[in-house]
Formats: sequence, C-alpha cells, structure tokens
Amino acid sequence: MKLQKCSERVLLVSLAMMGVLIAGCVVIETDEHYTGVDNKMLKEVKCGQTTKDWIVATFGEPSEQSMTDRGTEILRYKCTRKKDNQFVMFPPPIVIKDDGQVVHVVAFEVKDGVVKRYWKET
Repeated sequence: MKLQKCSERVLLVSLAMMGVLIAGCVVIETDEHYTGVDNKMLKEVKCGQTTKDWIVATFGEPSEQSMTDRGTEILRYKCTRKKDNQFVMFPPPIVIKDDGQVVHVVAFEVKDGVVKRYWKET
C-alpha cells in the first residue's frame, strides 16, 4: 500500500514537472522609437494660417529645404519609425528578433512665410 502511494506521488510530481517544462515561459519585448513630425502636432497645421516660423519652432530645422519655380519654399522632414521586437521562449531557450524600420517624409510648401499645403511622401 505504501509503495503504491509513493509511486503515485512520484508520478504526480513527474507529471507536474513535465507540464512546467512543456508550458515553459514566453517573453515578448517591443521597443519602438520615432523621430520626426508627430502626427498629433501635424493636425495643428492650418494651411493659409500656420507660419514657417511656427513649423521650424515646433518640428526643428528641416532635413532639406528647396525653392520651386513658382517661388515657394519646400521644407522636408525625414521621419523614422524603428521597431525592435524580441520573442523569447524557455525551455529550450529560443530567441527570435524582428527589427523593422519605416521611413517617410513630411513636406510643407511655404509662400510668403505661410504654409500653403503639406503632404507625406513615402
């Protein structure tokens, strides 16, 4: 009788340990960085009202500036979204990394110191 209870306990403990090993542990980490024109602040821009000075004060110096044949100035801001994902599973230790980067440009057309229009370039 004692031998049967002991072997039942050993079996139960063994099953519990196997369950822990099979289930393991999963860790997912995501790290995201964004540089450039913030969409929330971009909604504040009003064509025909917002000034070039406000654009530069809010978003900083543009990545590129150019003049057009029509006498307008184009301010371009390079925007980068970098995402680092890491998936880790134990046991056995398995690590999967998924890094991505998306780049786009936000451009403002300015005439006489006032924004006439703006757009995103991909």
